[in-house]
Amino acid sequence: MTAQIELAALRRINRVAELWDEAGQPLVFLPGMKIRHNAGTVTVDGLLCPSNHSGYTTRLFLSQPFPNRGQNWTVHHIMGRAWHAMSFNNVPSSLSWTEILANHLGQLK
Repeated sequence: MTAQIELAALRRINRVAELWDEAGQPLVFLPGMKIRHNAGTVTVDGLLCPSNHSGYTTRLFLSQPFPNRGQNWTVHHIMGRAWHAMSFNNVPSSLSWTEILANHLGQLK
């Protein structure tokens, strides 16, 4: 599927999702995502990388870490901003972008 079709599908989840480009690689900015955490909900910005990044098949970067969820959080500077990512690999880039997002978010439950 094309990036525009994938973005349209993600906009059903986050209606203000934006397609960004970093050195020819698509990124999807997901502002104001609601994540269930510690019996509550936390609002964070997300940045989905649906292809290889920093040795991972796909990545989900968040505006803040969730150290009691996921493992080995690291900080990455992307598009002029600090982003946090947990160590979670092997979510195939062949999946749809919504499936990639769901797989990464599943690790925060």
